[in-house]
Amino acid sequence: MSNHPTLDVNLSAIAANYRLLKTRHAKHSTAAVVKADAYGLGMEAVSQRLWEEGCHEFFVATLAEAIALRGTLPDAKIGVFNGLLAGEEKDFAHYHLIPVLNDLEQVERFQELATQAILHIDTGMTRLGLSEADLQNILHTSSALYPLIMSHLACAGAPDHPKNAEQLARFRKALQRFPGAKASLANSSGLFLSPDFHFDLARPGCALYGINPTHGTNPMQPVVSLSAPLLQIRALDCNETVGYDATHQAVTNSRIAVAALGYADGWMRSLSNKGHAYIAGYQVPIIGIISMDMLALDITHIPEAVLTPTVRVEFINEQQTVNDVANACGTIGYEIFTRIGNRVKRRYAN
Repeated sequence: MSNHPTLDVNLSAIAANYRLLKTRHAKHSTAAVVKADAYGLGMEAVSQRLWEEGCHEFFVATLAEAIALRGTLPDAKIGVFNGLLAGEEKDFAHYHLIPVLNDLEQVERFQELATQAILHIDTGMTRLGLSEADLQNILHTSSALYPLIMSHLACAGAPDHPKNAEQLARFRKALQRFPGAKASLANSSGLFLSPDFHFDLARPGCALYGINPTHGTNPMQPVVSLSAPLLQIRALDCNETVGYDATHQAVTNSRIAVAALGYADGWMRSLSNKGHAYIAGYQVPIIGIISMDMLALDITHIPEAVLTPTVRVEFINEQQTVNDVANACGTIGYEIFTRIGNRVKRRYAN
């Protein structure tokens, strides 16, 4: 058993999530978003397993991510969300990458490449993408040049949000300028909207990794477990405080355990004095302020027999999913995963 905090990644669960998402798509056409090191889980291992599952189209955020992915998947289609930035033209051509063009400067720069691109239309996310006014300046609208037109949904996780219908209408209007081109609008949550949003290709990310793409019961399989070893167990004979700023007052005859996981490993400091973990199936509260490298747990009620030298503290498991942790932190599962640091060892099971 590892003496380090460990993130165990179930690649079969990721593959099963991909199959489910592909089945939900009206045309069974689904790419995979593996940016940010596959949301912190490890792009190489994740993308290789998805390729084996039949996924041959991928999206990343940056050129560096795309080059790394090309080393793993020589034959994959790889789209780069940040687009074609100045000075990157030769790399895009050399590695056979597909830029997602987000503004008129990128469109002009792209003309120098003898390749294809994805055109990104902003329909209301107000982030990246060409505006309606920008579209008036697009001279070449051939599907040979732009085989895929995409946009990104802002509120797909809330099916009744009026923004969804607004973006769909704006996207359909923009598509009229590109006859014959294929279209992509649905992200993970978009796959759980009506088929009107599905078009020709979906681009799920978070749902592949077990993050709930809906506001209801999570349809995705959990993918990871996060655990850490115990560094020390202490019995307290008198009232003492625990951690920085003395925010926790321990009671007499209590026991605490110190686990090797802290905010440098990505465990949110906001869980100080309110989060919990599991030891041998027992829920144990986090006490005191979480430190950079460790945190304290109240184990007073746990039988001493289960506290063996090899026992580990589980922070994400079947009893406490990444979605539960995110809710406790007031954030989203994306942030929980992508914050998990390099000191946490990734292990993969097929």
